[in-house]
Amino acid sequence: MHENKNEKNTGTKTIKKIGKATYEVVVHFNENATETMQDKLKRIILREMEREKHQKAIKND
Repeated sequence: MHENKNEKNTGTKTIKKIGKATYEVVVHFNENATETMQDKLKRIILREMEREKHQKAIKND
């Protein structure tokens, strides 16, 4: 497996082992972002709700 590492990463790192796999996740935020975290989450939730609504409409056809 190829591992791509960025040694200059300054984000928050979380390591989680699930079964035999170990996951390393690094979270960082864009300091120049114009969208608040609340706005971003709201947008993601609304998009997911629209996707589910669309999938239900396709099933009912």
